[in-house]
Amino acid sequence: MRSSGGNVKLVIVSNRLPVSVVQRDGAYEIREAVGGLATAVRSFLRAVEGGKALGLSEVVWVGWSGLRAEAETEEVRGRLREMGLVTVPLAGEEVNLFYEGFCNSTLWPLFHGLIVYTVFEGRFWDAYVRVNQKFAEVVLPLVEPGDIVWVHDYHLMLLPAIIRDAAPDAAVGFFLHIPFPPAEVFQLMPPPWRSAILDGVLGADLVGFHVHEYVNNFLRSVAKFLGYKAEAGAVYAGRRKVKVGAFPISIDFDFFYNSSLREDVAAMIKEFRQRLRGLKIVFSIDRLDYTKGNLNRLRAWERFLKENPEWRGKATFIMVVTPSRTGVPQYEAMKREIEREVGRINGELGEVDWTPVVYIYRFIPTPTLLALYNVADVALITPLRDGMNLVAKEYVASRRNCTGVLILSETAGAAHELLQALIVNPNDEGGVAAAIKRALTMSEEEQCRRIEAMQERIRQHDVVRWAVDFIHALAEAHLEAQEAAQPAAAPVDGKTAESIAAAFSAAARRLLLLDYDGTLVPHYPYAYQAVPDAELLALLRELAAHPETHVAVVSGRGKEFLEAWLGNLPIYIVAEHGAFIRHSDGNWVQIFPFDTEWKAAVRRVMEEFAELAPGSYVEEKQSSIAWHYRNVEPEVGEAIAARLIEALGGLLAGTTAAVLKGNKVVEVRPAGVNKGAAARLLVEKLNPDFVLAAGDDATDEDMFKALPPTAYTVKVGRGETAAKYYVPSYKRLRELLTRLSKSLRPTSPQP
Repeated sequence: MRSSGGNVKLVIVSNRLPVSVVQRDGAYEIREAVGGLATAVRSFLRAVEGGKALGLSEVVWVGWSGLRAEAETEEVRGRLREMGLVTVPLAGEEVNLFYEGFCNSTLWPLFHGLIVYTVFEGRFWDAYVRVNQKFAEVVLPLVEPGDIVWVHDYHLMLLPAIIRDAAPDAAVGFFLHIPFPPAEVFQLMPPPWRSAILDGVLGADLVGFHVHEYVNNFLRSVAKFLGYKAEAGAVYAGRRKVKVGAFPISIDFDFFYNSSLREDVAAMIKEFRQRLRGLKIVFSIDRLDYTKGNLNRLRAWERFLKENPEWRGKATFIMVVTPSRTGVPQYEAMKREIEREVGRINGELGEVDWTPVVYIYRFIPTPTLLALYNVADVALITPLRDGMNLVAKEYVASRRNCTGVLILSETAGAAHELLQALIVNPNDEGGVAAAIKRALTMSEEEQCRRIEAMQERIRQHDVVRWAVDFIHALAEAHLEAQEAAQPAAAPVDGKTAESIAAAFSAAARRLLLLDYDGTLVPHYPYAYQAVPDAELLALLRELAAHPETHVAVVSGRGKEFLEAWLGNLPIYIVAEHGAFIRHSDGNWVQIFPFDTEWKAAVRRVMEEFAELAPGSYVEEKQSSIAWHYRNVEPEVGEAIAARLIEALGGLLAGTTAAVLKGNKVVEVRPAGVNKGAAARLLVEKLNPDFVLAAGDDATDEDMFKALPPTAYTVKVGRGETAAKYYVPSYKRLRELLTRLSKSLRPTSPQP
């Protein structure tokens, strides 16, 4: 970042701005939002004097205002801009498909492990991509070299990579406020989506999560699905090193600790204690959401009362549920079920002068919440899954009198920090009921000992430390990345694509050399799944149909697969990394002489190793044999691959075979057979004056290095490369190829 203090800008990016805009009687009212992220960052900015204490010249917050684009006026945008807030206009349909669709119907349930609620719809994903791009179009004009961009949460997981590609000198951080799921759960997402999400997040210099469990889940997914080396809090994405760490979000400790000293809160505390005189208070507050475990909590409370009848009339459960996603049928049904259970419990167990459950369904003002934190003897915070859960910390911090017991779900991130809470499993009804009894009977001396220990943790690790630690770690990660930066391939942006298309159009004879897996199609768990779609076949056919334009698919695949799926196209096909070539007339030719006497021995060794690694398999081709381990646990797969390479090295000593380690594959093939030799042969045969080669892994580097300096070489995805250019995905390469084809189409005459 820029070193001359006072001129570094912090750009915070989140789905929603930290305000809500309300339209009343034709006028707009702007209020502070009450969400966890908004509250946390506001507290941090207040503490550091709007960023000045950190040497920041300006803080700008980018997000959606909450108004549909059609209702967002210039007046509203101007008023927000005066507050340092920049809006991203979203139309009603975009909000429905992006926010209610992919964010809340796909990512939210999947990341919380509630697979039954997860929906995978292509139109949701398409909207997610469009909206992330829309955010980038607003953010990028604000960013100068050395500025800090801090992207927040699951709504914007594609954004860091978009910013990185367009503004490589900015420090980009990403923080996820919900859990990151285990790789086995994340694997349920369609492969192109999950790869794009992981690559999107890895555009950041620093990726932050609440706890180490989520860090480890993310690193395993990166290793498993992208093949990147991930260890010791870092991902090695080709030439880039991305730091990954745990930064537990927290609260403004003093605000809650001193809450009972406020006049309005003190008055409410007094009123509640008079109303609830003689009763022990168990309290919870959560949004209406299936991740929060409200029904589980109710049933555990009922069980406690039935197993401990002596507590009837002596303890009451105040359960506050705040509205969420009103109008969504699933949530309306959940609300009805909660109300049905509350009514049943109160009807069966209640008395004229005692109500077992006091149920409140509405937003409650901050003074009311603070008063409830102060009067509650027990906080029952038992979500089914939660990224952190700041309510638990707020309750503990509010206990200035050193009493109170926190019952906390082991599946909340806060359980990793608040170790003195009574930790329970939210699905263990009996265990939660037992914890309630223990909490209500705990001595004040033990309560105080536990509360003080947790308060000290929160005091030392408050919201300011969370943000400052993250920003300092981001600055270090960005500086380290800059110092370690090597000469990099240039991104194929709009201007570069236009230049390549112009050269393609102007050439008298053209040659396109295109790898297959990971380049024209995404990587799939099993090789047989990667069949070409109709769009790709049409694109290759159209390119080859242009006069003096030659297309060659240069693949490691066997002849049979390539012939079956591409054989009807008038193109060259190079199989098995250059062992065979099919000319555009349909005839196959062996390019170089080779022997394969070593194959039987290699097959036996590979089959032995396949038994050691469930999910791996052996693929035999005419000239080579390969062991694939894309579906093996990353750590296990890499360890076994290293052992296999060592074993094969001794076995093949003195033979004409060579061992190659590719992307999740170990392959043995004849020495001297490679894509580079095949590419040179085609260049010599066709003598083109325009050559473009594209590929995604180590086998394609031979092709890049073998071509003349005038060739356009394109790496697909991140990684060390000899290519001049790169595109982030196979989709972007297809877009480039489509642009090349269009450059040769005759233009319609103007009327």
